Amino acid sequence: MKRFTALFLILAMALSLTGAANGSKKSDYTLNISKDNISYEISPELYGIFLEDISFAVDGGLSSNLVNNGSFEYPTKNLAAWKIDTASYAVLSENSLNKNNKNYLSVAVNGVGTLKNIGYPELYNYKTYDFNAKKAVTPDMGFKKGEEYIFSAYFKNVDFDGNITVSLDTKGNKGTYQFNIDNCEKWTEITIRMTSDETADGALLLTAEGNGIFLMDFVSLVPVSSHGFETEEWKYASLRTDIYEVLKDLSPKFIRFPGGCFTEGDSLDSIYNWKDTIGPLEERQQGYNLWRDDANGKYYTNTNAIGFHEYFTLCDELGATPVPVLSVGLTCQGRNGYGDMATQYKNGAITEEQWLEYVSTVAYTPGTVKWERYVQDVLDLIEYANGDTDTEWGAKRAENGHPEPFNMKYLALGNENWGDIYWRNFDALYNAVKAQYPDITIVTTSGAGLEGEEFDYAWSTVNTAYRDTVVDEHYYTGDGYLFEHTDRYDSYERSGAGVMIGEYAATCAGFGTLITKNNIWSAIEEAAYLTGVERNADVVKMASYAPTLAKVNAQSWNINLIWFDSQSVVRTPDYYTQMLFANNCGTHYVTTDFDAETDGIYQSTTVDTENQVIYIKLVNSDRKDKTLEIDFSGFENVNDPSVQYMDETFKSACNEFDDQQHVAPVEEALEITDGKLSYTAGGYSVSVIRIPYGDNDGSTLYMLPDMGIIEPYISPAITIAVPSILGFIALVAGVCILTVRILHHKKQRETADNKADDK
Repeated sequence: MKRFTALFLILAMALSLTGAANGSKKSDYTLNISKDNISYEISPELYGIFLEDISFAVDGGLSSNLVNNGSFEYPTKNLAAWKIDTASYAVLSENSLNKNNKNYLSVAVNGVGTLKNIGYPELYNYKTYDFNAKKAVTPDMGFKKGEEYIFSAYFKNVDFDGNITVSLDTKGNKGTYQFNIDNCEKWTEITIRMTSDETADGALLLTAEGNGIFLMDFVSLVPVSSHGFETEEWKYASLRTDIYEVLKDLSPKFIRFPGGCFTEGDSLDSIYNWKDTIGPLEERQQGYNLWRDDANGKYYTNTNAIGFHEYFTLCDELGATPVPVLSVGLTCQGRNGYGDMATQYKNGAITEEQWLEYVSTVAYTPGTVKWERYVQDVLDLIEYANGDTDTEWGAKRAENGHPEPFNMKYLALGNENWGDIYWRNFDALYNAVKAQYPDITIVTTSGAGLEGEEFDYAWSTVNTAYRDTVVDEHYYTGDGYLFEHTDRYDSYERSGAGVMIGEYAATCAGFGTLITKNNIWSAIEEAAYLTGVERNADVVKMASYAPTLAKVNAQSWNINLIWFDSQSVVRTPDYYTQMLFANNCGTHYVTTDFDAETDGIYQSTTVDTENQVIYIKLVNSDRKDKTLEIDFSGFENVNDPSVQYMDETFKSACNEFDDQQHVAPVEEALEITDGKLSYTAGGYSVSVIRIPYGDNDGSTLYMLPDMGIIEPYISPAITIAVPSILGFIALVAGVCILTVRILHHKKQRETADNKADDK
C-alpha cells in the first residue's frame, strides 16, 4: 500500500508541476524590496571552502602525483601500495637521499624483477564502509588516452648490471620505456615521459632485467596536463585539473586549510609542522595521515606534496583569503582521551600530579623550551606569508616561487578544542602573535559541539577577553536541524566576536546511502540555513561546507561536497547550492518583512550597490510550487531579470558516477510587468533571482559553467512494474510526469544556451 500511496502522490504532483515556470497563477506571497531598507554590509569573505586531507582528498586527490607511498616512509608498512615480485628487497635508511626522506628501497635482482605501485585504491564496497580486500590491492591510477605522464625517481646503483623499463600497466598500454642506471654512482634523478594508449585504471610498473643491487627512492608519476605543471608559480607541485576546476567554479572568497583534526595530530610527534611542507618535494618530511585506517588497508601517507606554499598559492590564484589552521600545541582531543581524563581529575579519580603528567603527553607547556620553539614556528609562518624578501622566511617564500607577499589576514589557533589546557595555550599563543603582528585576526574555536557547557564557556571567555577574534563553530546535523534553526544567529551579540562556520553540513536520514545522501533535500536544507546566515552576515564572517572532497569507496566521512574517483568528479546538489550562493551575493543585506518559513519558503535579499544588482534567494522546501509577487521600490531603471535555479520532483534526487547529471542548476530569463515580477518557485527548489538596475544591463552577471548533459532523476519507486491495474495507472502517470519533466528541462537547457549565445 505504501508504494501505491507514493505513486498516487506522484500523480497529484503532476497537477502542480513545472519547476520555475512563471505564468498567470495567483500569487501565494508578496515580497516587497525597498532601496530604503538596504542594511549592513555582507562580509566580502562570506562563502569559502575548507580543505583537509581526509578520504584521499589531497594525497590521492587534489595532488597530481598518482604514486602512493613513493618514498617508502609509511611508518607501519614501508611498502604500502607496492607489490614486488621475483626480486629481493629491503627498506633501508643509512646514507639516504636526505635527512627528511630517510627511507629508500634496496632491490636485488637475479634475472627479472618487477615493482608495481597501485596508487590510492578504493577500499570499500560501493556506498558502504564494508572493507573489500580485493579492491584494496586493485590498481587505481586513472590514465587518460593520449595523456602524457612524467615518471620520476631517484636511483643509486650499487652493482646492478642491466636495464630497467617503466610502463603504465593496463591491458591496452603496450609501450615500455627503457633506461639504465650505469652512471648513478650517487643519488640521481631519472625522468621519463610516457603516453597512455587508453583511458583505464592501472598501475605504475617497473621491470628490472639483469643482476645486482640498486637503490630507489622518491617515485612519482604526474600527468603533464596537471594544473600548474612546470610553472614558476607551482614550482614544486601541481594539481589534478578536474578537481581544481570544480574548486575554482565555487569562487571561494576564503580557503581554510590544511584541515581540522589533521593539523593537531594524535601525538606530540605528529602535530602538523608547516615547515615540513615547503621547498623541494623530496626534502619535505613525510609521515602517516591522522585519518589512516591500517586495520582496513587504508595506509594513508602525508607526502606534503600540497603544503603550505601550495595552499597559499591556490588562495592567491583563486582570489581567496587564506585562513591557515595551526594547533595550539595540543593534540587532537577527540583522539587523546582528554575528556575522560579531565572528568576523572574533576571527580577526584586521579591526582593533580597524575593529571599534569597526562597533560604533558598531549600538550606543550607554556614557558618550556619546546613551547618557545613552537611559538617561533607560528611567528615564522606569518613572516613566510607576509614578510618582505629581505626577511629570512620572506626570502624562502620568494625562493619557492612567490616573491610577493600572500597578505595573510587570519590565523586560526586550534580546532574543535575545549577545556582549561586549550585556553591556557591559546592565551599564551594569542598574546605572542598579537605582540608581533597586531593586525592579524585570530580565529579561535567554540569546541566540538554546536551548544552545551563547553560551547557557552568558549563564547563567555571570548567575549570577556578576546573580542577582536573570530569564533569557529562546527556542526554536522540531521533530522532537519538546519531548517529549524535558520534563526541561530539572530540573537548573537552584534558588537562581540565574529563567527566563522568553518565546518557544517546537513545529513538527510532515510534518503540513500553515503554518496546519495548528498541529494536535493540536503542541498535545500543547507540553502534554507544560508538565507539565515546572509540575514546575519554582520556577525557571520565566513562559512564553509565540510568535508569538501572525498574519493568514493575510500571515504572517512559519509557526506561530502565533491566526490571523485580515479577518472571523474561528481558535483553534488549541495555543491550547486554553494556555487549558486557564492557567485550571486551582494555587498549589503536588504531587510524585508517577508516571513513564510512556516510554509517552507526561505528568503534572503542582498544588493550589490557598486555593480547595481539585486539578488533574491528563494528556497522552497515544499513539494508544491509557490508563486511570489515581487515589488521593487526606489530602484531606478530596473532591467531584464534572470534566475538560476535547481528543482526536483524527488527529495532523494542526486548525482552519481555516470555520463550525465540529474541535479544541476539552469538559467531562465524573467520579465517584469508594471514594475513587478511574478515568480513561481518549483517544489523542492533553490532559486537565485538576479535583477540588474541603474546602468547595469545584466551583461556582466555570473554565468553558469557547462553543466554537461542533465537528465531528470528517476526515483527507484517508479522503475519497478506493479502487477495490478491500479499500479499500472500510477506507473503510467509517473511516466507522463517524467516526460513533462524531460521536456521542461530540455526547454530550460535551450533557454540557457540561447542566453549564453546572446551574451
